[in-house]
Amino acid sequence: MARIKNSITEIPNALTTDIDLASPTGIVQFFRQVDSQIFNGWNIYEGMCDPEFLKRMKKAVMAAARVLTHKGSKKIIISGAGTSGRLAMFLARTFNRLARQAGMDPCFDYLIAGGDLALIKAQEGAEDDPHTAQKDLERAAGNAEKIFYVGVTCGFSAPYIAGQLDCAAEDEKYFSCLVGFNPPELARKIIIEHWDKNFSDVVRKIRNHPRCVLLNPVHGPEAITGSTRMKGGSATKIICEVLFTAAMIRARIISPNHLAPAIKSQAWDLDHLIFTMLRQYENTRVDVYRERDDIARLVELGGQALRHKKHIYYIGADTYGIIGTVDASECPPTFGARFEDVRGYLPGGWRELLDRSDDLSQTGPEYQISIGDFARDKLPHLSQEDLVVILGGEEMLTIHEDLLEKIKAKEARLCAVLVNPAYNDFPGFDAVVRLRLDPAGLIYNYDVLAEFGMKLVLNAITTGAHILVGKIYQNRMIDLNISNTKLFHRTLDIICSIVGADRETALLSTLKSIYKTDTPTEEHFNAPVSAHIMQATWKDKIVPRALLMATGRFNYQQAGEALAREPIVRAIIEKIAHE
Repeated sequence: MARIKNSITEIPNALTTDIDLASPTGIVQFFRQVDSQIFNGWNIYEGMCDPEFLKRMKKAVMAAARVLTHKGSKKIIISGAGTSGRLAMFLARTFNRLARQAGMDPCFDYLIAGGDLALIKAQEGAEDDPHTAQKDLERAAGNAEKIFYVGVTCGFSAPYIAGQLDCAAEDEKYFSCLVGFNPPELARKIIIEHWDKNFSDVVRKIRNHPRCVLLNPVHGPEAITGSTRMKGGSATKIICEVLFTAAMIRARIISPNHLAPAIKSQAWDLDHLIFTMLRQYENTRVDVYRERDDIARLVELGGQALRHKKHIYYIGADTYGIIGTVDASECPPTFGARFEDVRGYLPGGWRELLDRSDDLSQTGPEYQISIGDFARDKLPHLSQEDLVVILGGEEMLTIHEDLLEKIKAKEARLCAVLVNPAYNDFPGFDAVVRLRLDPAGLIYNYDVLAEFGMKLVLNAITTGAHILVGKIYQNRMIDLNISNTKLFHRTLDIICSIVGADRETALLSTLKSIYKTDTPTEEHFNAPVSAHIMQATWKDKIVPRALLMATGRFNYQQAGEALAREPIVRAIIEKIAHE
């Protein structure tokens, strides 16, 4: 095997080189192949079901159980930036509910770089500040005597997590887990601005630390390069759910009676329990992709909506609606999409999202996420090209029957992703994905597997739709929003890879695109990355313009004119290659 030099989460996946040329069905086929790597591993690296990972997982479970059984004050804190932070919120919400059901005071909390507003809209630069991260952790920890901390960063790169891990390793009240999907030697080595360390320094510090553990199965590159909301997000959900479920069983908060008969007899054998739960997620993945053709139909309709400059709207209750809201929030930073292209709505808005009384809807229209907000602001303007997707159980079709009739009257495309529906026919719907999951033989909480299935489907819809409208070159995102350091360096990697430019040319072209000039100044070159991010965030077509300029065939104006004529960058580059 050739030595891997770059972050595995940031390199192209050899399976999906031509995904941008595939049909909707072909796109879903690609996703199915790549998602299998979550469980089967990649290359020679250890995967999620391999002995070394399971050994470290067991260590984490036992440490979490000790915190859960501590008689004094305790906290379990899950932290991340972007997708990882949104999943942290989702996981804390899930396990606090479970704790309450078991008669235990909720002790799970979450941190997301940029605060709760970042759950809906990325907060520029928030993940790049290790000092604010440490203050956030200190505030969340409060006066707790024992703290179990989980920091999630798929590529071992987020300064937000580096700062918190570094701090926690120095304090005896913490036990820390680093969740990510790179081998330790590929942790980012770039010095973090306004700090004296890089992520690699922190990994070396905690790697053999007695109160730290690395949970880093390597599942390989994403279907779309660097889009860690997909496999990375799915694996994060799986690892944390298995970890905390097993810990609550070990701590006797959950009785073995919650488990299926197939594993009750060995419920206290952690090795068997952890492995069995992991395999149930794999079985769910297989069940989901049996619905390939219906998923492909939603991908096709999503692509049609975006191609006509219209919208994809998710409407769902409770956890399924939250998964839709999270999926929607990831599209602008991932694809450079307009914020309104994909939106998610919940019956209870923020109160349902956070499972508490906070309501941030008055912050601005972007944060108005209730179904009432949809009915007031979006429903009157629906067109035939808009796509509305109902998420959840079949009861959604009854509870919101009046709203569905109004959507149908607007002649918008109406689809659904339903969990175990009792019926096969849904008159008035353009397409329905039926997630048929067998509850028999599953772990205590059937819902977490259905949520996993829902996530796979919604990731496929929005990613596939953006592929169909030209946001991807081969399998690389080329219209991303440069809102943090990771995405700035990803931009340079994209340019080097696609047009064969050296790093210096890639940087020059990126600065030209950011600052709208053919002659960047010395001040531009000497500015820190944070200054470039401030200038680049939410500007249109930064990376596509930079790609064209890096070929040496376009200046700034010519690149913009070429993209106005032909938005598919691959088509432009392949055309000039044959001239």
